[in-house]
Amino acid sequence: MKTVYIKGICCKGCAKELEGIFERIYGISDVKVSTENCTVTYEGYVSNKVILEALEGTKYQVDKIVSK
Repeated sequence: MKTVYIKGICCKGCAKELEGIFERIYGISDVKVSTENCTVTYEGYVSNKVILEALEGTKYQVDKIVSK
């Protein structure tokens, strides 16, 4: 499982938008967004570069990506 800490998650609308972005990435499953912790967790083997590219041009900024 990977956790992405993201700046800019402030409401359920943001969470839903991020969920959609992550679910469209090939190789990712079981996406969960937490507005409380400002995180997105998911299962899958996708490079950090793919995550950064998926969020490019959005209002969200990746703080860090942690593998568990």
